[in-house]
Amino acid sequence: TQTQQTHPHAKRRSSRPSTGRASLRYDRMCSRGIWQLKSLVIKYCETGGSSMGVRSYLENMLIPFATKNPQIQIVVSRAWGRHPHVHARYLSDGDKTLSLKGLSAEQVAHRLQYLRDSRPVSLKKWDKPFRTSPSIQGEWSQGRLLDEPHEVIRA
Repeated sequence: TQTQQTHPHAKRRSSRPSTGRASLRYDRMCSRGIWQLKSLVIKYCETGGSSMGVRSYLENMLIPFATKNPQIQIVVSRAWGRHPHVHARYLSDGDKTLSLKGLSAEQVAHRLQYLRDSRPVSLKKWDKPFRTSPSIQGEWSQGRLLDEPHEVIRA
């Protein structure tokens, strides 16, 4: 039988979940376990050259994307004589529109994946007001009445 020797400085595998790219990616897709993307509206022209990649995507790649993402409502509509675009609606943050003009089917797939994995508005950096401690000079008031006697200091 063989005995397995390990180097003293070799890294041991941890049973903890990794904090690599996959877990960071999952954090962007949903917030507190709730998917943020509610619906996608894809508009394209049936005859326009700029919509060729979108038409190819719809024929070959839309069904697998829709089956992998049942939480997203996908609407496809024709816009005659218009460049293709996709409109994403999110739960509470708002909407985002991206152009699909002149993209290949793979690039369209990357754009839709990007919309699924992102939020339209970045999370706020500051939760509280910038100034938390009182000012040394005292609280600011809107105006001062000049009826009271005041002192003028000259240099």
